[in-house]
Amino acid sequence: KKSIAMALTPCALPALRPHGAILEGPVKRQPALAASARPATWVAGAVGVAAASSLRAKRQGRQGRPGHTGRRVATAEAKISAELKVDPLKLKRGVLANGMRYVLLRHVVPQGRCEAHLEFHVGSVDEQEDQRGMAHMLEHICFLGSEKRMQLQSSGLGMTSNACTDFNHTVYYVSIGSEHVQEGLQVLSDVGFQPAFKPERVEKERAAVLSEAQMVNDCQYRLQTQFLSALHGDNCIHTRFPIGLEQQIASWTVEELRRFHSRWYVPENATLFIVGDIDEEETIQQVNQAFANIPQAGLSVGEPWQYDATSLLRPKVDGRPEILHRFVQPADALAPGEEVLSLKEWQSDLQVSVATNELMQGMQVTWAAKTPLSPARNLEGLSEWLCQRLVVEAVRLRFSSRWRSGVIPCSLHSYDSAREAVTITTLTIMAEPSRWQDRCEEVLEEVLTITCHGVAEEELDLAKRMCLDRVAEAAASQPWSFMGTLYGYDAAGTSREIVEALIASTPTGHLLTSAPSFSEALKQVAEEITLERFNESLRSMLGFLGPAESARGAVVVSCPATVADELSGRKVPFTQPSAQQVESVLRSIQGLDASEAAARRVSAPASLAPEVEHIPEALEVKREDVTTIRLANGLVVRLLVMPASPSSGPARAGMRLTVPGGRVSDELAGRLGASHAMLMTLNNGGAGQWSQDEVQLFRALNSVQTDFRAAADALELDVFMSPTATSCRAALEWLHWALKEPKLDLQGFADSQLRMKGDALAREKSLEKRSLQAALEHMYPSHRWLDDVSVLDVNKLTLGMVKKAAASQMQSVQGLELDLAICIARLGDSGGLMHEEEFEDASMNAEEEEAVKEMRKTLETEIGRCLGTLPAVPRGQEFSPPTPSASSRGTELRVHIPDNEARAMVLVGGFAPGYWGRGDKTWQCTSQYKNFSWGPRAEQHPLYPARATELMMECMNTRLLGRVRDQLSPAYNCDIELTMFEGFDAGHFFCKVFTFPQTLREAAAAAVQVLRSPGPLPFTDHEVEASKKVMAWREGRRQREDRSYWLGRLKLQGNGEAIAMDESRLLESLGADDVQLAWKALGGLDDPTVVLTTSGTPDVAAVLRPQDLPVVQHSDFPEAVLAQEALAPKSSSKMDFLD
Repeated sequence: KKSIAMALTPCALPALRPHGAILEGPVKRQPALAASARPATWVAGAVGVAAASSLRAKRQGRQGRPGHTGRRVATAEAKISAELKVDPLKLKRGVLANGMRYVLLRHVVPQGRCEAHLEFHVGSVDEQEDQRGMAHMLEHICFLGSEKRMQLQSSGLGMTSNACTDFNHTVYYVSIGSEHVQEGLQVLSDVGFQPAFKPERVEKERAAVLSEAQMVNDCQYRLQTQFLSALHGDNCIHTRFPIGLEQQIASWTVEELRRFHSRWYVPENATLFIVGDIDEEETIQQVNQAFANIPQAGLSVGEPWQYDATSLLRPKVDGRPEILHRFVQPADALAPGEEVLSLKEWQSDLQVSVATNELMQGMQVTWAAKTPLSPARNLEGLSEWLCQRLVVEAVRLRFSSRWRSGVIPCSLHSYDSAREAVTITTLTIMAEPSRWQDRCEEVLEEVLTITCHGVAEEELDLAKRMCLDRVAEAAASQPWSFMGTLYGYDAAGTSREIVEALIASTPTGHLLTSAPSFSEALKQVAEEITLERFNESLRSMLGFLGPAESARGAVVVSCPATVADELSGRKVPFTQPSAQQVESVLRSIQGLDASEAAARRVSAPASLAPEVEHIPEALEVKREDVTTIRLANGLVVRLLVMPASPSSGPARAGMRLTVPGGRVSDELAGRLGASHAMLMTLNNGGAGQWSQDEVQLFRALNSVQTDFRAAADALELDVFMSPTATSCRAALEWLHWALKEPKLDLQGFADSQLRMKGDALAREKSLEKRSLQAALEHMYPSHRWLDDVSVLDVNKLTLGMVKKAAASQMQSVQGLELDLAICIARLGDSGGLMHEEEFEDASMNAEEEEAVKEMRKTLETEIGRCLGTLPAVPRGQEFSPPTPSASSRGTELRVHIPDNEARAMVLVGGFAPGYWGRGDKTWQCTSQYKNFSWGPRAEQHPLYPARATELMMECMNTRLLGRVRDQLSPAYNCDIELTMFEGFDAGHFFCKVFTFPQTLREAAAAAVQVLRSPGPLPFTDHEVEASKKVMAWREGRRQREDRSYWLGRLKLQGNGEAIAMDESRLLESLGADDVQLAWKALGGLDDPTVVLTTSGTPDVAAVLRPQDLPVVQHSDFPEAVLAQEALAPKSSSKMDFLD
């Protein structure tokens, strides 16, 4: 998911490629298809060198490295040096006496932590026809059946662990403190090599896997299975999805599972990866202690570090299935003597498959080409690799200038997939079902025009600038990190990121080196890429798209089952096109001629700087660690500039404009959804004197990205940019015109309305979102603004309503707040980049302090020039959102979603305090009735209620997992989500359990039992300490990885790192009594709101009969109702005796 693939539009359906970052924490969440946390390939140093030559053999006599489709590099490029001079990754690797491989790397980000991942080279492709899903089920049994893992997980050491299964491997991992590496390795040894196979555990995991199979069967999963089935119809991958077949999963015996384990879970078929803050020599000894006593199985293998190209690049083992591919026919022939070892045959035809996806709203056409994997390991290869990235960038720029950024109907992706050992290039087109032919013509016309005529010199220069700047910025933002030919623009900075990359890419031979070294290498090869060379690469890479008879590859069409009738709005069946019809349409499309293509090109303005004669002086400036500026027009700005570090995060920049109002102002004005539509129209439109095309290109070239939200009580406009003065200046200039002269035009509104309607229709088919909608409608019947808008609300919107929403909330900057957080790259004493070990304890030197001061001064000047010159318009009465009040009565609701697949979930909800410790009227009344108080600690620290409640929820999630998931096994996934509003006093919680339709009653009862359990079983110190360590670890990760992290902290007024330290101390001081107190602050536990949601055919809806309700016990006299009655004013009527 971090390859060169460009997600060109938020409205696009998820990219069809390997996915699945596994979520950490006590709940074991497995992605639908790909279990590997990163889908593509990445390697360093000598690891993978043997594999790099195994895909394409006999290179002698070759004049250049093959391109994306096997094309030879032009002779003119032969002058590029064959040796790539970059810093190698300092890996330590070895092989134990029993054949198990290990790879170690010392990396101290984060400090004091270590990642140990045990990879078994067995996945779903190794299953026999009657074993489909066995590799995945075995992963469940091994991981959750380990007594050692469960003991260490609950020991309070702050360990997190998980496991995953994919086509090509199964991986178990632990993340633990560096001082406990030995214990973590013992856990992995127990998990992988010594499973208990207890019958009761096998049955629990059988139920969990069957539940998971239903839970993951969402729209995205169906898109992926359809795509991969079509792409890999030439081998067994298309019938070996890791989740397996339910009827087989239900039938396997313990002995069959044990035989599969004995066959594949052996040392010769395993590799251990350890990355973290470790002593390498000591860790090697610990590896021997934990794994050397595992007996060798005598499995026939080749050399330890050679990988079989015909079996998904894994160690050679007798009996593995052979995985060969029909690769798209290259544009030109291979060099003499060269062969592709994983080639089945060349594909020169166009294969089209069409299928219905009941959960889709629109229609999607994905055109893909599968080509051999070609790692870039020298200057020659790196030059071709960069050419391919430039092609994607240039096409993206064309798309951006042709269509609005928020509604681009297509996306181009190109990525290397280690799980399939191929390179995949896709063009995905999204369309309204009734207009799919027109949309395909628009997109393919643009792509074929680029392919035929190439790009202009200035377009190539822009693409180079954007690519190189992005890599340079990523390298500067995390100089302790590594970059390479897998991720391109993204840096692997943490131990987790690096170990995942090594697992995915060790066999493939992709380059991985220090981030600064990679950036310099790209600059070197970029100078050698001429326009002629680039256009050659472009035609080679995208030639499979046509025109006409030259079109080849696989086309996958996903259609909705029903569409809305344009006149009545009723859903009617959609007649899907035939494969022949789709092929005919695609082959008939032609590109534009050269003159028409030239006429469409758009130039980006160099600057959006406003003409300023006088900058009003700020009313107030407080220069502390956080600079606070009150501008003359009433805008309040908080500015934080600090150096990047592994703890505070990489170099990055962002700002958040907070506008009072949001969804609640829409409801008060009778125009639900207008604020959301306004923000979308604003984001995709022009501004000032510049058109939409010019503004979008200006933002793209200056690395300015946006993320706008219409929250319940405010609008939040997040703008992210590079941590450079140029990019920050460009962002402020754009914000000036977006506030002063936004262009809210009819086309932009129509596009936004269409997207909102699609989102609303998608929510109607989502188990989770339909359940949440039903719960909120009951709990807050008079406050619809707490939930997303419906299709009916969207249809009522007009452009006039959108303009009124903008006028009422954004016409004046008085009362608005802008938070800017900039982390700038740190420099060593000599001016060079520091090594990772030096960052944590290093304080700013004089040069860094000067850089921080200079950036702060520059930004203060730009804030005054761009925002201080906005007109001062009186805002009128200060906006005060109404506080919602939860219903004092719970209920049980039924929701059913028509589908052809059976799924189910339970949602249990209640009310909670807001962020600052006070809740709505129902909460206040209930708290007064039961004499609840947060006590003196809430007065000492305003964040005490929030942090205590969050910690309580973490403890509750652990209990929920243990009870619902492990003991009762009615569910695969379950967790509790807490919402605490900051702008007003209110909050709520929802417990979600995904289960079978036939086990809804048991799942609901178990969830409610856990929610009520702290009454008879108060929280213990052991529970709290373990949860605190997990929370601290997650917070640290958020601080490093969430680009909006510091924006949410600036309102607390203080130095960024000091804020984090203060909250860390608060969390550390919390104990079991504080957590128990937070549980008492929850409301509705005795009479919860319960939503039972099913999807499937009508017989699934009939699983719960009316006489089966209620499924949980509700109090006849709920606490909230008693509180309202007890505290209600007494009647003064003389007829009181009649009561």
